[in-house]
Amino acid sequence: MKFVIVLGSRNPEGQTARAADAVRQGLVDGGGEGDAISLPTLTVERCRQCDERGWGICRSEGRCVIEDDFAGIVDRIRAADALVFATPVYFGDLSESMRAFTDRLRRISFRAPGNGGLSGKPAIGVCVAGGG
Repeated sequence: MKFVIVLGSRNPEGQTARAADAVRQGLVDGGGEGDAISLPTLTVERCRQCDERGWGICRSEGRCVIEDDFAGIVDRIRAADALVFATPVYFGDLSESMRAFTDRLRRISFRAPGNGGLSGKPAIGVCVAGGG
């Protein structure tokens, strides 16, 4: 089983990173292979809500017009058998990098055939209270 961990924590040695690494190790011990993508080290812009209805080609074509690291991450997710989303929780919400990523992921998956290659894919969410 090939997996991808999408990590929304800036601190590579923090609580969220350690929790994600524990999940990674469990998947590897079970015969899986994969690695983590650290969102804060990449460029993932916020959704622009392109047209007057708040959509764009994300709704009609299942892709985003913004040219940043988002499409490459999505390609890796589509190629994986399973996903892990790991984020610190600040003020009751996802980290900013995870929020920007999931907002755009939701939009490209809305009308895409097979939900853009995400339909039926097992996923694990890891949320850790942010802060010290």
